[in-house]
Amino acid sequence: MPSFVETNQETRARYKKEIAEEMGLSLRTFQRRLDEANIEVPRGLICPEKQKEILNELGWLGKW
Repeated sequence: MPSFVETNQETRARYKKEIAEEMGLSLRTFQRRLDEANIEVPRGLICPEKQKEILNELGWLGKW
């Protein structure tokens, strides 16, 4: 199975739940990490640019 960063290259919008599952986190844990990093994510689909920003802010970009 490709990693999240590889599949993220598809440049498609995703929901927080999809991102959390692909990172191996529950939605609640993912939301907690976003809150700790002071990252505001609107409801609904998250655009690819915002996904990249989230991964970068959380230090996940480049780990996979």
